[in-house]
Amino acid sequence: MYVQILVAISFIIAGYQDFRERLVSDLVWIPAVVGVVFGLYYLRSEFLVLIIPIALIGAIALGAAWWGMVGEADGIAFVLVIAGTAPAGFVPGLLEVFVVVLAALGIHVAYLYSKGLVGKTRVIPIAEFKAQAQWIPKALIIGGERTEVVKDVNVSREAVDEVKDESASVEVQYGVPTVAYIAAGYVGYIVILAILQPSALLSLP
Repeated sequence: MYVQILVAISFIIAGYQDFRERLVSDLVWIPAVVGVVFGLYYLRSEFLVLIIPIALIGAIALGAAWWGMVGEADGIAFVLVIAGTAPAGFVPGLLEVFVVVLAALGIHVAYLYSKGLVGKTRVIPIAEFKAQAQWIPKALIIGGERTEVVKDVNVSREAVDEVKDESASVEVQYGVPTVAYIAAGYVGYIVILAILQPSALLSLP
């Protein structure tokens, strides 16, 4: 149970930071890493069975982050949600996480769609872009000339933040808080486990 508590602490803080700022501190993941290491040590007789799927899926997630397809925090979250469900069993744990993630994603995206924030790009002043963390830049517009920014989501915002011309505009899309959805999924997984299998939850490392 210590594994789940420590991983949940990291996810709750990371989810909050992602929702509010779209930026997650690396320090947030320390409790989760400690929990995962403890869990793997406690279940060391099953180490190979546990580490292989964690390593495979982790390599895919971190590879996607490396190539800029997802944020670095998203890649870390994918790895830790896999590792955090390992003590109770990968398949049922991940299925429960996935169901709650879909529910959180569906509710939030439906709300955003009703506000006209998803499904299309918009052009905003660069001052507004710098003041609001939820935007993903697609192109920079200076003096009427449009220049696409790098597609790597981990560096595209920093590239636009360096622009000093306050008359510039930015073509943007709304960036959904992926880590917040995963956090909701993991917390939901623990709640489901506590309701349906309380003895199993208490018996976990």
